[in-house]
Amino acid sequence: MQLTKVTLLIGSPRKNGSTVVLAREAERGLKEQGIETEMVFLNDQKIKGCQACYYCKKNDVAACAIKDDMQGVHQLMQESDGLIVATPIYFAGVSAQTKLWLDRMFPYIGMNLSPKLPGSMKISFIFTQNQPDARLFETPITTFMQMVGLTGLTRRDYLVAYDLDSGVKPPVTDKPEFMDRAYRMGRDLLN
Repeated sequence: MQLTKVTLLIGSPRKNGSTVVLAREAERGLKEQGIETEMVFLNDQKIKGCQACYYCKKNDVAACAIKDDMQGVHQLMQESDGLIVATPIYFAGVSAQTKLWLDRMFPYIGMNLSPKLPGSMKISFIFTQNQPDARLFETPITTFMQMVGLTGLTRRDYLVAYDLDSGVKPPVTDKPEFMDRAYRMGRDLLN
């Protein structure tokens, strides 16, 4: 029997910040369901930006011509039953590390915008921001999730944890509504 697996992609450069704390809560919810997890810190990966070479389009393949650490990320995704992407919001958008991941998802989108990711994998998102208005970056967050959806990933849930700033504002662990929501996101991802 094959184990069920979920990959957590972390777009924060901080390994102990609010984004990772919430991702670990989601991971706890997954593990309590007997689901194997793998956490990938995108900041630790050597990933180049999309070179617009169109290798994936010219050859009609869900593979990238660039040989770097993204091959490993793509492989992990293809071996997973679900994904959780956790990213801070910087300057009204996802972190550069997360945007780089999205740009390199280009092989999974057909020229006619048809999805090319194998299977029907579920994905949930955790967004963190220091601004107190949860709706402030609603448009870029929604656009990001829609673009990810073009690959064929099915959005299950998302969390916008707001009014957070490590070392300046109370830690996310003092906000039980966010901690509980992240836990439930993991627990319920594959249900």
